[in-house]
Amino acid sequence: LVAYTVAEKWLNNVSHYDEAEKELIWDRLHEWGSSKLSVTMNKLKGFYVKSGQLISTRVDLFPPAYIDRLAELQDRLDPLPAAVVKEVISRELLNGAPIESAFTDFEDVPLGSASVAQVHKATLKSGKVVAVKVMRPFIEPKLRGDVKNIIKFAKAFEDLLPLDYYLVFTEIAERMEDELDFRAEANAMDKINDLLQRKPDGTKRYKPFLHTPRSVKGMVTKRVLVMDYLDGTTLTQLGEEAKEKGESNEVLAKLIGEKLVGALTRGFGQMVLQGGLFHGDPHPGNIMVLKNGDIALLDFGQTKQLDSRLQKQLASLCVLLEGDGEKDYEAIADVVADMGVKLTPTAKKQALSACAVWMFDSLSPMPGNYSADEFSENSPVRDIASFPQDLVMVGRAAVLIRGICAFFSIPWSVSRAWAPLARWKLHGTPLQEKSAMQERLFKVKVLLTLVLHYTFKVPFRWIKSLWSEFIAWIAHKTTYYKILN
Repeated sequence: LVAYTVAEKWLNNVSHYDEAEKELIWDRLHEWGSSKLSVTMNKLKGFYVKSGQLISTRVDLFPPAYIDRLAELQDRLDPLPAAVVKEVISRELLNGAPIESAFTDFEDVPLGSASVAQVHKATLKSGKVVAVKVMRPFIEPKLRGDVKNIIKFAKAFEDLLPLDYYLVFTEIAERMEDELDFRAEANAMDKINDLLQRKPDGTKRYKPFLHTPRSVKGMVTKRVLVMDYLDGTTLTQLGEEAKEKGESNEVLAKLIGEKLVGALTRGFGQMVLQGGLFHGDPHPGNIMVLKNGDIALLDFGQTKQLDSRLQKQLASLCVLLEGDGEKDYEAIADVVADMGVKLTPTAKKQALSACAVWMFDSLSPMPGNYSADEFSENSPVRDIASFPQDLVMVGRAAVLIRGICAFFSIPWSVSRAWAPLARWKLHGTPLQEKSAMQERLFKVKVLLTLVLHYTFKVPFRWIKSLWSEFIAWIAHKTTYYKILN
């Protein structure tokens, strides 16, 4: 903070550099600052790593140097020795028996090693392939100490920060208590899995928008969680692979961008508006692209249950924000105020509606000449005195989706995507969803695109043209058979 404050005053008031030279100086400062922060967080681990993960999802806010450096904190902490992991499993899950009594195979190298736990691939005696999550020994007191320290820091420097990060970290800290008991995580994970399998009318979906693991019955304790193994690659790993191959974000976006954004938006919409229970830690290390191209969500240590009143308020907000036409910003501001968002004494009421647009609708212009840039002097968040804690985690999910859209350069609006489900929540309006045939055709399109482009080097524009002709042929044949029958 001191280095940045001095640099800002010097560049604005003392130096005679042109804009290009100033930008170069800022880039060097970002490289230095991000390196220092990443090294420090990696050494401190625990809640500091969680804070770094939060920053790394904000590609629309923080400089690229910080995003790249702090993204390395995801699933990349020093792993525990395999002997320590097996000892924890034996003691916590098997009453002292060796792990061979329950597993025919257990991979010593972890799939991922995070701040609270690490995960190993294993095979049960039944032949079922599973993922085994094991909590780091003695992590609880360290994590709680970290939480207290960073909350004190956010409180001490709240005047220098553009948002009430004291409230943000307090809410995340409360949710992290569930991370220290895998029984609570398994319960939430299974409930969300059940929710995503069902449509609002209770009928079973052909396929969920987001795939999630389920716990294995009888194999969950406070410090060990055995669950379904999902075979795929996380967004963090995909980004690293693309970087190594020298591929641009554009290539990655064409392959998974729209499907990823659509799956996350609809899946979180279903969690927030349909069930009220949702994943509270959505960072790129917890989002996976499965081998078949579907999207999965991992790690349910942090979840949030919303009450029905807030669900309906969020639904009202989505309906009010829908569309490109003139919006009723007065009504939007009233809904945001009813949620419990408080303004500073000198703020205009329009800051409330601007905050709603900033959080949920990146396609609409900001009202009242406010800026979508959180660090701008004209940012509406500077006029907000406090957010209700229940809204913090919903906002985090919405901001993650917005950040991914910015990364892939995909225009998208969370509120517009949630609006049909919002109308169902408010008025029982039936949803128009894809049929099973449409879902299968979309899956074929994804797989065909991957094979034709990467195996046979067919350009994307040719694949798009071929697919359009194929769909036209299907439509013609369908009409023909209907006439005959």
